[in-house]
Amino acid sequence: RCGNPSTFSNVHKFTVQDPYVVGSLKQFHADQPWIGVICDMGIEKSENTIASLSKAVQAEVVQAVVHGGDISYADDYNPFTNNAYVWQTYFDSVSQFASYVPYMTCPGNHESQFDFAGYNNWLPMPNASGSSFYHSFDYMGVHFTMFSTEHNFSNGSAQHSWIVTDLRQANGNREKVPWIVVVGHRPLYCSDLVLLKRCTEEAPVFRSYVEAVFNEYKVDVYINGHNHQYERSYPMVNGKATQKDYVNPKAPVYIVDGAAGNTESIDPTFLPEALAPWRAHHSDWLGTSWLRMRAGQQSLQLQLINSETDKVSDEFEIQRTAD
Repeated sequence: RCGNPSTFSNVHKFTVQDPYVVGSLKQFHADQPWIGVICDMGIEKSENTIASLSKAVQAEVVQAVVHGGDISYADDYNPFTNNAYVWQTYFDSVSQFASYVPYMTCPGNHESQFDFAGYNNWLPMPNASGSSFYHSFDYMGVHFTMFSTEHNFSNGSAQHSWIVTDLRQANGNREKVPWIVVVGHRPLYCSDLVLLKRCTEEAPVFRSYVEAVFNEYKVDVYINGHNHQYERSYPMVNGKATQKDYVNPKAPVYIVDGAAGNTESIDPTFLPEALAPWRAHHSDWLGTSWLRMRAGQQSLQLQLINSETDKVSDEFEIQRTAD
């Protein structure tokens, strides 16, 4: 707890897990914990996600939460004046899970207001990279590379150089930490119909910066938000699926996970399947959801959780057979 002799907060228990996979887990057991992943969550229309995720954290089912940008949506409230109360309201709400387990973030476009002052003040992340906007960490068998799509990551930039170095080192540490997941805010592959330019004009530019690096160092999954919906690809490279399954994938899987809930609502529109043959699954449901994952030595399991029912609405498993 924290405070002063006259006013103290409630007492919370904070739990940290091992960064590595314990033993050689070839099959998942029912009580093996998860890591939750959310993007695009604000103070409105997020109550179901916060309640569902908090329930899972307090039951010790989820042991960490990763947030891929767009946090609180403070800039949607009084954008030219003091809106610090929105950040305060947000953290009062998410304390139901963020006061129990690690809450790791990278910035999105909604944090850029006042030169990212709210983000930097509320969310001081590890800065071994030399920047508060991108960092990495190992947790429960997964190496997370958290980078900022809101800052320069083109070839030759400081952030791009850091991404290359980080992924090279992570790929050389697979024996201890077998999986690499990259989290950013903006999509590299997507099929949103209403916001199609994000997918057809912006995403190819972003891919030109990092897709070759992802492939060289065998990134397993890239997760982003920005689009307020959920979809996942088959393993992808150069705009095409390398296969229609997840066994020994030859390229990364790309997931849009932006349906946690915010004042701007959920977008249920997608290109038809014929125009996105690389897409494995999408959700046209108008409700909110969040993603969870857990790692074994040879498998990475991912599930989409319906925030209203706590039930699994999509799942898949990446499998890597022994060499």
